[in-house]
Amino acid sequence: MRKIFKPAWCLLIIMFLLLSVVYLLSAKSVRLEKANNVLGEQVQEMSKTLTEQNKALEANRELITIFQSDQTTFKTRLQEFANTYTQITGSYVRKPSRGTVMKSANNTIEDIIKLNNLVKNLNTAFSSNNKLSQELEKTNTELEEFVAALPTFIPATGKITSPFGMRNHPITHIRTSHKGVDIDADIGDPIMASGSGKVIYAGYSSGYGRHIIIDHDNGFKTIYGHSSKLLVNKGKTVKKGQKIALVGSTGRSTGPHLHFEIRISDIAVDPIKYIEFKPSIR
Repeated sequence: MRKIFKPAWCLLIIMFLLLSVVYLLSAKSVRLEKANNVLGEQVQEMSKTLTEQNKALEANRELITIFQSDQTTFKTRLQEFANTYTQITGSYVRKPSRGTVMKSANNTIEDIIKLNNLVKNLNTAFSSNNKLSQELEKTNTELEEFVAALPTFIPATGKITSPFGMRNHPITHIRTSHKGVDIDADIGDPIMASGSGKVIYAGYSSGYGRHIIIDHDNGFKTIYGHSSKLLVNKGKTVKKGQKIALVGSTGRSTGPHLHFEIRISDIAVDPIKYIEFKPSIR
């Protein structure tokens, strides 16, 4: 036993153990270095990604700033438009005698309707802006009511047999002023309100026969004469296109037709300036 554990052998064993420890430490160091390298690559990749994200975020911030600036400018201009629109609409709607100075009534009405449609689209597109939306909606409702009251709806489907202006009266044969248009129709054909409004007269007179007068509350009044039957009474509120009477030949009439008048501030005007009738019978 004493021979086995000689100092030389002990030294060899110690050296072996030391080499084993060195080897293990070296292998562990290699593994740690590899792990560190992988971690370093991941950190570099993350750093690169973060850098790119920061650049994108900064670019987005600039775009957002520009967009917000543009939106602010646009909303300001839109607000100015809404205010101007409200003023124009209010001024026009509340001016009772505007129709007497119209040189081109059809164009004016078309412009109003186009403006009305434009505001509808704006109101839909910018519904997220509650205050502006409410202002546009309020003004739009007011204008819609005004447009509905304009006498632009054809009251009967026939052609004009006698236009507005001077003519030889069909009964007296005296040259007189015809204050409306005569529209060819059969007895019992429907007569529609040319615009929304309130019936201020529904009765009989020797000239017009059974007839209706509608006040459109905007300076316009319309008259529907020679009816065979009236379907609404005085005080009734009617809508544009609503059936209000039936065609007849009552009063001073030579045959079934609708005598239709448009009056502005109680002055008779030519209905063809406001309504696109069928071509006249020659």
